[in-house]
Amino acid sequence: MKDESILFFSVIIPTFERPDDLRICLNSLSKEIQLGFQSYEIIVTDDSKSEESRRMAEKEFPDVSWGKGKHNGPAGNRNAGVGRAKGEWIVFLDDDCIAQTGYLNAYAEAIKANPEIQVFEGRIFADRPRKTWAEGCPENEQGGMLWTSNLCVKRRLFIEMGGLDERFQIAYEDVDFALRLKQKEVNSIFVSEASVCHPWRTLKQEGNNWKKAGYQFQELLIFLKKHPDQYPLHSAKVFVKHGFRGLIKEVPYGLFEFMGKGTFFKILKSFQSFYCALIVWSFRKNARFF
Repeated sequence: MKDESILFFSVIIPTFERPDDLRICLNSLSKEIQLGFQSYEIIVTDDSKSEESRRMAEKEFPDVSWGKGKHNGPAGNRNAGVGRAKGEWIVFLDDDCIAQTGYLNAYAEAIKANPEIQVFEGRIFADRPRKTWAEGCPENEQGGMLWTSNLCVKRRLFIEMGGLDERFQIAYEDVDFALRLKQKEVNSIFVSEASVCHPWRTLKQEGNNWKKAGYQFQELLIFLKKHPDQYPLHSAKVFVKHGFRGLIKEVPYGLFEFMGKGTFFKILKSFQSFYCALIVWSFRKNARFF
């Protein structure tokens, strides 16, 4: 007879050309670091063009299930992993995140204590203080973000919702998923003990940053077309506010705190917020400048 008290997790790790980061991530999911937690499988879903991540995973982590992604972005890559999953619960973890001690146990305890909840999100913290405006980290210290860098979802619910929308090929797929959960009136709980460390990453078009220039405008437009009634969630006013906050508050702060590092990048980002505001305004006025 099946023991209903035993939870089985499918940990989905999408990856793209980052074998070194992936190695650290996989090491953090070892039985020792997860305090002997037994009931889980690890699924790596790989959009890489090279074979480095596959070779590394198969050689160093023989118990990990490696497979190809859909090569259409993070949403499709994660969906591909879920398609191979056997667990009742899906845990999404980015390949550059480092699971902390007892990470899976924390999710398991939260699930058992809240049997009516189908979505749990964990804490995401940076590996060090920020050094420049030209780096980013999806920090989530209070919850409410539902970012797929660290998220636990009941597999049945995820499938019922159609998974992540693969029209979003670079970003916004988790923003869209969170909105759909809200529309469906699905409650979630923040589990601070289910924590992962996410190193700061460059936001410049270099190094491990695979996102193409201007991606946020493209993804925002897809989001607006899908959710045209979501005002003021993505209103022009919100983006204008972000833009002015960047120029008036954050740029001067960076000049003092970061010794000017990344200042030009922050100014550029602030003006990109104004451009996003223009996109939203134009969309709602049915203009076609974009």
